[in-house]
Amino acid sequence: MPRVLLIRPLCEGGEPEFSEPLGIERLAGYLRANGVEAELLDRRLYEVEWFAGVASRYAASFWSDVRSLHRKGEDPQVIGFSLMTRRDVPDARRVMSRLKAGFPDATFVAGGVFVTTAPDEAARLLPRSCVLVRGEGEAALLALVKRGEAAGSFLAPDAWAEPYRPYAERYARLGSAVSMQTSRGCPGACTFCATPQLPAELRRWQGRNAKLVVDEIEHVAAQLEAAGLPPIFNLVDDDAGPLARLEDIASELSRRGLRVAWACEMRMAALIGQPDLARRLKALHEAGLTRLFVGVESLNSSTLRAWHKPYDVGRLQEVLDAVRGAGIAVQCGYILWHGGQTLEEALCEVRRLYELGIYTHQVAVSRLIMFAGSELGLMSGPDGPFESLGAREEEFYREFVSRTRDLRERWMAKAMREPYVAARAYLDGGHTELAALRSDLAEVNEASYREFTALAARNPPLSTPRVGGPSNI
Repeated sequence: MPRVLLIRPLCEGGEPEFSEPLGIERLAGYLRANGVEAELLDRRLYEVEWFAGVASRYAASFWSDVRSLHRKGEDPQVIGFSLMTRRDVPDARRVMSRLKAGFPDATFVAGGVFVTTAPDEAARLLPRSCVLVRGEGEAALLALVKRGEAAGSFLAPDAWAEPYRPYAERYARLGSAVSMQTSRGCPGACTFCATPQLPAELRRWQGRNAKLVVDEIEHVAAQLEAAGLPPIFNLVDDDAGPLARLEDIASELSRRGLRVAWACEMRMAALIGQPDLARRLKALHEAGLTRLFVGVESLNSSTLRAWHKPYDVGRLQEVLDAVRGAGIAVQCGYILWHGGQTLEEALCEVRRLYELGIYTHQVAVSRLIMFAGSELGLMSGPDGPFESLGAREEEFYREFVSRTRDLRERWMAKAMREPYVAARAYLDGGHTELAALRSDLAEVNEASYREFTALAARNPPLSTPRVGGPSNI
């Protein structure tokens, strides 16, 4: 029987939001469903458990687990690495080098978002002998294992296997929601996103059947509940789809009597103008939807048009009111600082965000990243650099970041924990910790807002901001 080892490497500089490695879990699940002996190891899990104080000094290390998984005579034939960004490459290279010495006959493979969106960069940074797999790797990896070549087509979402989650309880004990991919693609065309530049099969939105989605939820929920852990899920799709699809999932959860908490991401265009929005969102909350991430991105209509992300910003308030009225927490993506931004417009946007109740310290320091594979990234170069600001805006940004460094640390510590605590409160009715946590976040955001407006007041205006004009909120 073929043997495959899949690895998630460490991320250089760490990562703010720790979660399970769904990519390699999905690959392992598909390989195992097709008769391949596949295992996975997550180097970040060992590190996070150590820092969280839940791993003793005698706990197994990554390297000891490699040895125990592959005893003499049972060496892996294929060793794969999942790379989200370029920051995953240095550790992947180190691990490849050491494993190559121990398993000289193994074929090394790399895939993931970084390889998919920046294949030339990945080929330059990784060893020449490493096979690169772009896009979803189920069919390609199976072909490599069985026939020796990385060929294959993309599977329809209903053909995906359930992910292999041998460490689900360990992630849950660290406060991580169970990650679920329930669709692929996105109908949007945002210039700062890599999805619109992907091959047509990956770009087009396709949802997995609601019954199959809930099959997976039911299976993992039973595993967690048996371990005394709350069933908390996060749909990590670029776009969870139209409201009607979420209602199908909610209906299936209710039909089976499953009480779980879940979160998802939607486009503003899928919410604005929906009939009876407030009532429908309330029904979704009753079925476990506790948090909705929505990409607001800008309050400036001309900026949104430049980013190919148009929506009626004048209707943002009614969407926010409907979501909050349903009891669902709303988290908004926003890009305050970008190449076309002025200090006057940034201040105007910040004030309006504060009025809407969606200003956070994260918003105040958010900058446009020109990711590899995005339209902006293809125009500007490699993955990672921020879009350049004007000299005056750069000076303000750097000073604000410097003056609020302590707020940043406080905000990150609380904000990363809040979604899980909120979901748990929904399930067990205990809101004491959640109330304290949200109070702390509100205090940080208020201090951030005061600092931002005070610092901006010391910079005399040079232009009239566009926000507030006829085409803006």
